[in-house]
Amino acid sequence: MKPYLTRAAALFASIRADLSARRGAWIPVGVVAGVLFFGGFLLLATPRCGDGGCLTVGQLTAYQPPEPPRVHDRRGELIGQLPGERRLVVKLGEIPAIVRDGFVAVEDRRFWEHSGVDLRSFLRAGFRNLTSASVEEGASTITMQLVRNVFDVRDYGRWRRKLVELRLGLAVEDLLSKEDILGLYLNQIYLGGGVYGVETAARSYFDKSASELSVPEAALVVGLAKNPEGYNPRNHPERAKARRAVVLDIFAREGLLTHTQAEAAKAAEIELAPEATREAGSYYFSAIDRRIRELFPDPLDRQGLRVHTGYDAALQEAAEEELAAQISAVEAGRYGRYRHPVPEKGEPLERTEGGSPFLQGMVVAMDSRTGTVRAVVGGRDFDHTEFDRALQARRQPGSAFKPLVWTAALEAGMPLAETVETTPMVFRMAGGREWRPQDDQSDGTPLTLRQALVVSSNLAAVRVGERAGVERVAALAKRLGISSEIPLYPSIFLGAADVVPVELVAAYAAFGNGGRRVTPHFITRIEDREGKVLWTPQDRVAPSLDPGVAYLALSAMQDVVDHGTGWRVRQAGFAGLAAGKTGTTDGGKDVWFVGMTPELVAGVWLGFDEPRTILPGASGGQLAAPVWGRMMAAGGAGTWTVTPGWTRPANVEGATIDLETGYLATPYCPPHQVVEELFLQGTAPVDQCPTHQGDFFDKLWRGIARLIR
Repeated sequence: MKPYLTRAAALFASIRADLSARRGAWIPVGVVAGVLFFGGFLLLATPRCGDGGCLTVGQLTAYQPPEPPRVHDRRGELIGQLPGERRLVVKLGEIPAIVRDGFVAVEDRRFWEHSGVDLRSFLRAGFRNLTSASVEEGASTITMQLVRNVFDVRDYGRWRRKLVELRLGLAVEDLLSKEDILGLYLNQIYLGGGVYGVETAARSYFDKSASELSVPEAALVVGLAKNPEGYNPRNHPERAKARRAVVLDIFAREGLLTHTQAEAAKAAEIELAPEATREAGSYYFSAIDRRIRELFPDPLDRQGLRVHTGYDAALQEAAEEELAAQISAVEAGRYGRYRHPVPEKGEPLERTEGGSPFLQGMVVAMDSRTGTVRAVVGGRDFDHTEFDRALQARRQPGSAFKPLVWTAALEAGMPLAETVETTPMVFRMAGGREWRPQDDQSDGTPLTLRQALVVSSNLAAVRVGERAGVERVAALAKRLGISSEIPLYPSIFLGAADVVPVELVAAYAAFGNGGRRVTPHFITRIEDREGKVLWTPQDRVAPSLDPGVAYLALSAMQDVVDHGTGWRVRQAGFAGLAAGKTGTTDGGKDVWFVGMTPELVAGVWLGFDEPRTILPGASGGQLAAPVWGRMMAAGGAGTWTVTPGWTRPANVEGATIDLETGYLATPYCPPHQVVEELFLQGTAPVDQCPTHQGDFFDKLWRGIARLIR
């Protein structure tokens, strides 16, 4: 206690000298001051600290203000924080002088001179409070305020709490430099609205960094320290403006501004940034939060983490807006009579922990080369229900599952040019039941595999699946990353098995990236406060398909977008390279579109939590494909791509064939039957179409020409 006593005695002597200059005033004040000083000193010197034990300050040497994990987007920009105290810790040098010096001028003008306790102010305040029989003036220094904020002294009585602040304030000054104390204080202080620290306050109230604050804005932030909620500019703008004027006068008095500058700042209007009712990409942030809690179960280990993600703000905004617009359009009857509940217009949806009675939707988009998720929307409104239908639901994909069936068939040796029947068929099931696949997309005319996928023929799909084998199809789904159990029934060829939407979307990535399976993930790396990398995802890309097989399936899905059930992608305004497949379950209960560009793969789903028909005739092409097209166009997917297109693998070759026969086309084949088709190397036809050979003289001439060659 000797250093405390020495400093206190010196300050007490200076106070007495100061008071004696005021005629006769020092005698009664000195008596009161002496009582306070020696009584306080005795209490400070006592080793008894109460039931909770003595408070110590040794931990302050390594103290960091609690800060929830920061989240950065794919370009490294800070986009927000995970749940916790809203605080962004910055170094003292990153805080502008007007803010640093402003807090000192207003909260503790002798901060750089005292030793943790400003006895001059303390004794003056004590005299005024005693003479008024109330607490009219405080005397907490910045150091004491830091002690109050860092150490939990709320259970102490008012006077004992103040004495503890005095004792610890003196001790803190022995451990830390003035700069360290001020830096901790400016990051620790509460500034209203759930905001801690000057950097977070600047971003919350003005949507800018503290280094960018204007003089009026800086004065408003400084003024919040006195009464954070009472001067909150969102709730009490007039009070905040009056407090700002007082702070600006102090700035002028302390020489931080001229009188003219202070008056000009007083005249400035308070212009606040819009208050975010919820964070953009809330489903995305929620997914990150769940993953961080898995990786770092101890809350202390999560403090100050820097979480780098694949978040794409433009794509996320487009996904949210386009899904919301489509849900509104459906509910408004734009696609037909809508018979389900609709929320009250303009009224917030009531929060629910269970299923929602309203139409829902989901969107998930990821990098098809790595599986890094760029955007996710798990429902129509995060504030209504946090249940994430992209990551946590299981739904039937309908025809969106067919590309997997086709891929299994291609692996089994069926070429895209092979024709399959589309006539009605009946399956005899266990127990004497019959299953008759329904098909509105074909009239019984045989179709090639490519044509059948383009029009989404169910009868063709069942026959293709039978040729491939139900076991092969189920195994392929697992190989592409679908964890759901796929039952070994023919109905899976039409997408009757439940899948997790994000896994289905990730499975499509293999078609566009050369046959590699990707594992969806949001986080690309996690660092500590100093930038040391603590975690990176393991290798999440693995070969799963022959590149040639993947390319053939991709080629057929390009035709789905350009000429088939996904044509509304083009109508919606997306003109870039695209491939994909629509999906609709029985009765229009689930509608899908899953598609890809050379860099992205994304899926859209609409439906109800308790499956029921959305509206008569609902289909994935009608309701989901337009969302995908508008989202990709608005999110810039057709402009920022760095990949020129999909490259044909070396084991894929082209041939001009006659659709009717499947043989190489001749000059005599009807033009409408002649197409360019792709084949795995060595599987293209080698014989010419026997049906269209020309007359006798043409055949003779071609025979002579072959002999000459």
